[in-house]
Formats: sequence, C-alpha cells, structure tokens
Amino acid sequence: MSSYDPDRDGPYGDWLKAKGVRQMNRTHATQDQVTEGRTENGGRYKAVRDQLGHVVTQRTEPDGRERQDVTINLGGPGGDH
Repeated sequence: MSSYDPDRDGPYGDWLKAKGVRQMNRTHATQDQVTEGRTENGGRYKAVRDQLGHVVTQRTEPDGRERQDVTINLGGPGGDH
C-alpha cells in the first residue's frame, strides 16, 4: 500500500475510500441503552446495549441465582435489532 500524500491523493477520506476502507455509521447516542424489568417467571433483568450493538443481559432468577448473557453483534455497526 502506498503512503498517503495530500498533494497527490487529495482529501484523506477520499484516499481511504479508494482503498476500500468503509466508514462506520455512528449514532449520536453517547450512552449505552439500558432496559430493566421482570422476566416471565418473576425474576429481574437488566439489559445494556452499547453503540456497537453488543448486549449484556444480567438477570436474577426468583430463587436468587444470578445469570449473565452476552450477545455479540456480528452484523455490523449498531446491530440489527
């Protein structure tokens, strides 16, 4: 890969685009999205979704057991849900 030269290559973003580098779509949200509630069987849950679409769900079963599930977004920026 040749090195970038602004006189020869023009704007850096255009040079990257010509190399096939994609820009990630960004959201304006600066904080994780948090959802809390109760499960069907009466336990509590808290789901945190970050800007890349990864979701960490923490839940407490009615008997007091704690669980944690992680859903990793492999579909691209921001997730598909």
